[in-house]
Amino acid sequence: MAARNPDHPRRAATVRSGGLLAGEESEAGWVGFAVNAASGRGGGRAAVTKLVRELERRGIESRVAWTLDERRALVESAAGRDQDRCRCLVAVGGDGTVAALINERPDVPIAVLPAGTENLFAGHFGFKRNPERAASRIINGSSSLLDLGTIDGRRFALMAGFGFDADVVSRHHTARVSRSGKLRTTHRAAYVEPVLRSSFGYRFPPLCLTIEGADGREERLTGTTVFVFNLPRYALGLPFAPRAVGDDGYLDLVVFREPGPFRALHYLWLVVRGLHLNRPGIIHRRVRKVAIETEGVVPVQLDGDPGGVIEPGASPWVVEILPGAVGVLVPAASRPNSVVEAS
Repeated sequence: MAARNPDHPRRAATVRSGGLLAGEESEAGWVGFAVNAASGRGGGRAAVTKLVRELERRGIESRVAWTLDERRALVESAAGRDQDRCRCLVAVGGDGTVAALINERPDVPIAVLPAGTENLFAGHFGFKRNPERAASRIINGSSSLLDLGTIDGRRFALMAGFGFDADVVSRHHTARVSRSGKLRTTHRAAYVEPVLRSSFGYRFPPLCLTIEGADGREERLTGTTVFVFNLPRYALGLPFAPRAVGDDGYLDLVVFREPGPFRALHYLWLVVRGLHLNRPGIIHRRVRKVAIETEGVVPVQLDGDPGGVIEPGASPWVVEILPGAVGVLVPAASRPNSVVEAS
């Protein structure tokens, strides 16, 4: 098992949902839902309706937010410490919905009702769409602290990507936006065209990295596609950073050095076979901080959504670890940050 950051806050996972300490008497409280009806194939509405009914059957009130303003109000209400306390906030959607909720900085545990395309976060922590199992975890679960990555105040739970994959993400996102500005539902096949367009159109400008490693030493690296992982898996469940642990106080950096779509396909084949971390042209480091610069325009993605672009001559983009930044609702006596569960 990977060594942990000695400066990482070690708090026992005994905090009950809603911020109640183990042994305290729990009020019924309420559960908040931050719903993205456009996630995946649009199954969020039906999924949340079933879970709300199951919670009502068990005497738990639900409050549902469908818009950005409603979600922000929901997070603000959850911060209250009166008798009508919030047990947890549930992201209903995909990984982008989880990221949006995390960036509202909730101070109660979060849970997920998966309704997206990949559902990597939900799969890692074993969240299912079954309403009975979801209700049982909400009522009986405990809160386990999860590290997050941060870039210029924006938080990510899974990974940040720089280069080719971020170009694919940006093209896919653009294709999802309708003329009226609304986000259409999506599916995995919708990535085929963006991948082909990126293969012919992306120029693979070099990236220059300055890292602070797990040992505190500074190192300079170069590459053309860069990932910074907090949790192990990427799209299709591929284990790009199989040793990444979500509560160790470090991020896992994976750098692909050589440019070109055919080289990218070769790297992907190595990842599928689990051979990439020990091959020439691929660098893996456990880091606390990464500063990234480029001589060309390089797109960025955070947890599978567009995150902007790095401009030539601009200030470096700095990625840092944010230890123990959010609580995740896990089954009682469970500590799944170190273990990837099947989705």
